[in-house]
Amino acid sequence: MKPILLTPALGRAARAFLKWQQTDLAEAAHLSLATVNNFERESGEIRDSTLTAIQRAFEEHGIEFLSGGGLRRVDEIAEVTRFSGKNFINDWTYQIIRGGSESGGEILKSSYDEALWYDPRYLQSSKDFLAWVERSNIKLRTLISNEKNVLTPGHAYRAVPQEVIGKITYCLYGHKLALVLWKKKQVIVLHNAAVAETFRNQFNYLWRIGKPV
Repeated sequence: MKPILLTPALGRAARAFLKWQQTDLAEAAHLSLATVNNFERESGEIRDSTLTAIQRAFEEHGIEFLSGGGLRRVDEIAEVTRFSGKNFINDWTYQIIRGGSESGGEILKSSYDEALWYDPRYLQSSKDFLAWVERSNIKLRTLISNEKNVLTPGHAYRAVPQEVIGKITYCLYGHKLALVLWKKKQVIVLHNAAVAETFRNQFNYLWRIGKPV
């Protein structure tokens, strides 16, 4: 979650985008209706935790707040970022770490061969990534096709058939879907809420039917 100056005007605008009543926002943010009402009317002192809860509620429902003070619906965005070349994994991995809160507190990964992450060229960035995940209390779940591929004890794995995993590794975090093309030495990151949600639903289905490792 990006730090922003969430004003009552921005809050009302975001609520209008979603066609929410104050009761809808209160429920989504796990706040009382009175708290939401006070925020929008600029009545009394509003805690930072309240602003964080309101911002998170909006972002979880597809609103992105812009650094210039505006907002937009994330599902209207289809931004694409590419990482390529010999350091493609390292560059992408450290971008995730720098982005921090963009993960939304959970990272989902479908990996047909976990050993690829431990190629000597990418070993340090993989170690740094796992250390960051643990330090930041981020939930990491990974689908694999072979139990022998488990290389990071302590993290959650489920095994599913190889034909389900396929030959493309992908990673989901926040509203982003990253496709890892090992042979082409590319990571293609698509920033689109609808696409991310579609893959997340598929991932969760496979997770439910997968074999605990």
